[in-house]
Amino acid sequence: MIVVVPALIAWRAVPRVAALATAVAAATASWAATLVRKPYVQNVRGDRAAILWTTLETGQGAVECSADPNTRIQATAVSREFKAAETGIGFVYYQHQADLSGLRPGVEYRCRVKADGQELFLPENAELTFRTAGPGPSAFLVFGDSGTGSQEQQRLARRMEEESASLAMHTGDIAYPDGSYAEQQAFYFDVYWRLMLRMPFFPSPGNHDFHTRAGEPYLAAHSLPTENVPAADHGRYYSFDWGNVHFVSLDTTISLGAAAAGMGEMLKWLESDLGRSRAFWRVVYFHHAPYASGPHETDPAGKMVREHIAPILDRHGVPLVFNGHEHSYQRTHPLRAGQPVQPGSGTVYVTTGGGGAALYPVFPRPAVAFGQPAHHFVRAEVDGSRMTVRALAADRREIDRFTLSPPPRLADEAAVNAASFTPALAPGGLVAIFGQHLASEEIASATTPFPVTLDGVSVELNGRPLPLLYVSGSQINTQLPFDVQGTATLRVITRNGAASALVTVDEVAPAIFSAPLDGGLIPVILHGNGTFVTAQAPAAAGERVSVHVTGLGQVNGFISEGRAAPGDPSLSVRVPIEVEIGADVRAPAVAGLLPGSVGVYRVEFAIPANVSGGSHPLRIRVGAAASNTAMLTIR
Repeated sequence: MIVVVPALIAWRAVPRVAALATAVAAATASWAATLVRKPYVQNVRGDRAAILWTTLETGQGAVECSADPNTRIQATAVSREFKAAETGIGFVYYQHQADLSGLRPGVEYRCRVKADGQELFLPENAELTFRTAGPGPSAFLVFGDSGTGSQEQQRLARRMEEESASLAMHTGDIAYPDGSYAEQQAFYFDVYWRLMLRMPFFPSPGNHDFHTRAGEPYLAAHSLPTENVPAADHGRYYSFDWGNVHFVSLDTTISLGAAAAGMGEMLKWLESDLGRSRAFWRVVYFHHAPYASGPHETDPAGKMVREHIAPILDRHGVPLVFNGHEHSYQRTHPLRAGQPVQPGSGTVYVTTGGGGAALYPVFPRPAVAFGQPAHHFVRAEVDGSRMTVRALAADRREIDRFTLSPPPRLADEAAVNAASFTPALAPGGLVAIFGQHLASEEIASATTPFPVTLDGVSVELNGRPLPLLYVSGSQINTQLPFDVQGTATLRVITRNGAASALVTVDEVAPAIFSAPLDGGLIPVILHGNGTFVTAQAPAAAGERVSVHVTGLGQVNGFISEGRAAPGDPSLSVRVPIEVEIGADVRAPAVAGLLPGSVGVYRVEFAIPANVSGGSHPLRIRVGAAASNTAMLTIR
């Protein structure tokens, strides 16, 4: 049997640790294992999750989860010893972590935790259960500045336990005053253990969380996403996806200062991370509020956020940011470059610092649309391209409510050639449209003819509907008609509004496609058997190969945009094509639409018999227009 240790300390009552340590020592003589920290769910994604817990004994921990009678996932825990001298608690304990993999997205799992083969029984008939990230509507909770052990914190915790949500985010200061091991246990894990059994917490660190050895207790207790984050910064900042939301957690205490001084990577990482995301929603959260009013409004950290983080959020069209530090609830007007703008044109900053600490006043400021010194948490509900955000008090009073439904926003060069990513476009060619808040879900069309509407999104060229190959929050792929040329108006229409851009369609705009292979991109140059020409599988002198391109313009025969090209008869291009291999220029054997494809042309040619081995530049030319350069490897 396994016993549970009560809270290690009470607020401003650290001496209780010694007494509890004595009680724990007595208990270990009678029980097989002594649970110090109840199991909590971490780092849940669509295919994985981590379960952590702590005991007084080392033992061998394991977790077994199931989604149905026929599914059982097991993971053995890795254990870490925490010595009394390290934690200041007064006794040794062991933290166990079991990493589950091979999970299915959007599925609820029920789990059992074991120590040396013996199941851990939880108090109050509690269950360890969680749902993996998946598509469709979702809800998340946000709160901060909580860790005092106050009655207000306890009441809010009980109120949040009534909520059905996928995950919770914390905006920092999980344990006052110093973020120590003992304070973290008493004012974080012991308060929220019921929530943590079924809901992953994704925190951001606050300034108080770094008071003890630069955040060592905070970093040690959490298992957080690490993808693309430098190893030295693991746990300090990170990002992850849940449904159609891309969440980003930042450290505005240590990592921001280092990055602003040119000695850290967080700002570069943030720029790259937001640029990679294809999600409709981007939600960023961190501790120090850049635009909230109150006693901390002149703090240097807030100024650094305004100068270094806010411009990046503006560039990437982030619609919603959560902060803490000011112990109140506040919501700004939509802001861009720090100035109020029309709804849907800027970022709304929500300060949720009323999680349990003593409250601060809210002063009238031009950027603040609403504010109230109140203990609260925030609930956000995501339904496609709409998000409803509510601030809720422990007595179920609704403090504030607002809805976000951002309209599409196109990039400066909105429509580019889908192969070269330049503005050069041609009739019948494939086009990539870039921007923010385009489609609420990532969807690829499965069959031809391709539809003109996906996920409530449509694209028009001079009022003419275009076929949609692919849509996401940041990109749309479509095909231009074969009979359009000159300047035209491209219009993207979504449930939340529309956006337009002018494009120029030339007679031809040749461009060679690339494809992912072995973690990189290679040009689509194929052997006769359809395999890629690569450095490991080079072409031979005299061999006949083909290259896939777009932008070769009109063809001999009729075909509508969005339809697969026929194979018999095949449709050849109208304009003369040349293949340039180094200094050699020759006419291809075949140049026309690739049968069975949409907007893809095949150029087939023989490699010169006298060419030397090595890597040679390859381009497709149509008169004065030349494609991007691909490297052709010849043995």
